[in-house]
Amino acid sequence: MHGYSSSEESDDPCRPRAQASNNNNDQKKKKKKKLPPQKSINRIWKKFSKRKFHKALAVLPFDTVQPPATYHSNELLSAGYERAVEECRRKVEKIIKECKRVNMRYRDPGWDLDWDLKYEKGHCLNNLGSQKFELNRTTLLSSKVSVPKAVKRVHEIFENPTFMKEVSGGDVKQGSLGDCWIMAGLTALANVPGGLQRTCVAHDTNIGIYGFVFYRDGEWIYSIIDDKLYLKSPLWDSPSMQRDLLQQIDREDNENVYRKTYQTGSKALFFAQCRDQNETWVPLFEKAYAKAHGDYASLAGGWIGEGVEDLSGGVTTELLTSDILDIDEFWDKEMSRVNDEFLFGASTGLLEHGYGERNGISEGHAYVVMEARTLNSGQRLVKLHNPWGKVRKGIWEGAWSDGSKEWTTEVQEEMDHKFGSDSVFWISYEDLIRKYSHFDRTRLFRDRDWRCCQRWIGVDVPWKAAYHEKFHIKLTQDSPLVLVLSQLDGRYFKGLQGQYSFRLHFRLHYEDSPDAEDYIVRSHGNYLKGRSVSVELPDIPAGNYVVYLKVTGERDSNGQSVEQVVKRETADRTENEKLAQVGYAYDLAHSKAWNHMDKVTKLRQKKDQKKASASRQKERRRMWEKRTTIRNVTKQQTKKNADKRKRRRAEWEAEQNRLDEEFNTKVKAEREQMKKERIAKAEAEKAAEAEKRAQEADDEALSKKTEEIKISEDKDEPVVVDEHHKDHDDAVISVSTGSPHLTPKSMDSTAEGAEEKQEVPPVSGGPPAPIEEEEVLPTRPRPAYDSAGESSASPADDHERLFSSDDNSRDPRRMISKRSRVQSETDSDEEKMPEPWNAICIVGVRVYSKDENLELRTVMEGGELLEGGMGSKGAAHLDNAQSNAGGGRSNDKTASEIKQGGTKGQEISLDISKDSKDTEEYTI
Repeated sequence: MHGYSSSEESDDPCRPRAQASNNNNDQKKKKKKKLPPQKSINRIWKKFSKRKFHKALAVLPFDTVQPPATYHSNELLSAGYERAVEECRRKVEKIIKECKRVNMRYRDPGWDLDWDLKYEKGHCLNNLGSQKFELNRTTLLSSKVSVPKAVKRVHEIFENPTFMKEVSGGDVKQGSLGDCWIMAGLTALANVPGGLQRTCVAHDTNIGIYGFVFYRDGEWIYSIIDDKLYLKSPLWDSPSMQRDLLQQIDREDNENVYRKTYQTGSKALFFAQCRDQNETWVPLFEKAYAKAHGDYASLAGGWIGEGVEDLSGGVTTELLTSDILDIDEFWDKEMSRVNDEFLFGASTGLLEHGYGERNGISEGHAYVVMEARTLNSGQRLVKLHNPWGKVRKGIWEGAWSDGSKEWTTEVQEEMDHKFGSDSVFWISYEDLIRKYSHFDRTRLFRDRDWRCCQRWIGVDVPWKAAYHEKFHIKLTQDSPLVLVLSQLDGRYFKGLQGQYSFRLHFRLHYEDSPDAEDYIVRSHGNYLKGRSVSVELPDIPAGNYVVYLKVTGERDSNGQSVEQVVKRETADRTENEKLAQVGYAYDLAHSKAWNHMDKVTKLRQKKDQKKASASRQKERRRMWEKRTTIRNVTKQQTKKNADKRKRRRAEWEAEQNRLDEEFNTKVKAEREQMKKERIAKAEAEKAAEAEKRAQEADDEALSKKTEEIKISEDKDEPVVVDEHHKDHDDAVISVSTGSPHLTPKSMDSTAEGAEEKQEVPPVSGGPPAPIEEEEVLPTRPRPAYDSAGESSASPADDHERLFSSDDNSRDPRRMISKRSRVQSETDSDEEKMPEPWNAICIVGVRVYSKDENLELRTVMEGGELLEGGMGSKGAAHLDNAQSNAGGGRSNDKTASEIKQGGTKGQEISLDISKDSKDTEEYTI
């Protein structure tokens, strides 16, 4: 076995080797190029919200809700109520006739509690996407009362059932649902003579049908139900612990005992009930209200004022006891008029998030004011009711509580009060103000001459909201005025309310006083109740008024948007009755704003078309100017390039001519030299030729001499040698001695040839002169002309107009890499971020008055689409202390001063006055 060595020089093959370093890891990671701070911030805000906000106005693709054909403008409050009552009664009567015809009790086919429970669907119990009441075999057979266990009709539950025989606020008892707010509303309305009778408008206890009307989103609706109710205990035939215990007793009537004990009377009901064991109005009211909202779970949690509004059609204002200026005036003008002009709900501990108790008063729980009395001694007392209906629980334990020392015999006789266990108690007015922190005050319109006019619109809600001019009111006579701004009640389509919640604000101005601080009255933000805000003016003069509204939004990023919920619910591609039900309620609610949003969409399309047309014209103009400039620049550049090319060509030709001259000069010199060499050579050749001729003449003379000698020898004649040729002849003879051509034969031939040769006389005057031809010089091969760089190195000045100082095209490389650079700089975490801000709120304004000629108009976007469809922008509140101290307030002028001639410092107010004239109005 090899032993591992720590030495780097070890040759052991089993020693772990160090991994080769990765050059990529060794290199420093390139840091992402950061934008300048301001550009980075601008980019963040650009991606924060969508450029155009959108909202789903319809969920269901089938059976679409038809918007109302016409709005009932400024009608009496009783008119809308009477229409709903008439329609409800008509349908109830029709169903009664049908049931009598077939001899059957009424079974609500669209909201059948019995089958919904047996099939464990829970559509009547749970809202969309919720399982507050989880229905399954385990929970239904469990001994814990967490879900309803059975469903029975009224005549099967109550021995001697009665309906609204004796109505008292003290009869209301809350069940196994956190709907104390609507129970408190029932209690409050029960104290008003005929209050509940106005809500239940038709019924037949034998058939088991009941018709109710409720006030929803500014109009009355009706809800028709059967008489089936949920029970706490299962049926005798179903397995249960109670049945097992009774079966251990050997009795013959165990089933009757079980039914009498667990399924008889109000105590057997799972939800709300009456204290009277045979009275049925409370559970039936609750059931009808739950059906109007789609299910029971939608009623969990709410505000007393909203419940009273839905039951009475009144207007609720949220009051904090710490904000009451004069509690004596509040008692005289408001609290003492309870059950007449106002209804009050009270709660405490809501802002402190507490759930304890304060001298017996439960925190986070709804109480209702039933009565306000002043004793002969001047002591002011208030009577309250706890909807729990439990004995000695959740009631006041301080002064004037039941059994306290303040209740003398005289006081009890004066107040006609008896101690009991009905969850009703008295408390002094001072303790009421001290112990309760929050009031919901609901105004009742008891006078029949009250009228209501309303409009519904869609409002874009940016992250940073501002006031916008949205409504004009024309009041033709002096009148009391109640102004309400509300949003759609999301409780009716719970599960499809989306991620955004909204808070409403508005200001009322005179038409000619749009400045931020010139408002007549403004709404005060509701810290708890957010469905609506309102103001009440006891008397306001006739005139033209403008409503500026502001909607602020809050987003729950953990919640699901409407489209996400629809996608989730339809993922299985199966039947979904609950989605169809809630989706219809959603479509019905949003249909109120279809008319307005359709007009806004058309106006925006026209505005976009005009903007696009103007943009195209501007672009065409820019391109035309660019082409014109390019043409001019091209002409100038072409001329400049031609001049430069001509100049450079002339310079090149001059240089080439110079080189040609140098070449010709060189060639001429070479030719002169060659000519001299030829002449020298010719002279040399001529001299050689002359020498050759002389030699030939000498040879000829010698040959002749030789012949003569030979002839003379033949004749034996002495030869006389010329002294002149003696030496030369001797030399020739000596050289020629022994030569073969000196043989006799050759001598003969030579002689013969000499005889035949004719002697040519020499030409006088020397050789003829050569004919001189014109000397042609060779052509020097010229290099090809290089036209590179012929364009001007300094473009025309006009060319700079093509590239503005704010145009990146002046640097082509930046333009090419711009998109890739932006993509590379995209934050990888951005994909994990929520979708951009996209909020639209459907809001409605209701104007209550006694002016039958009142006109309410919606300010539409006119020629210009100001603030992205929000109408004219209102002036901001000048409540900044630093700005005020610095003179910001002193520079602010009134609208009249601006009209006479403002300065640049009043640009905002001036724009508002101008835009308000340019806006377009329409009356529905």
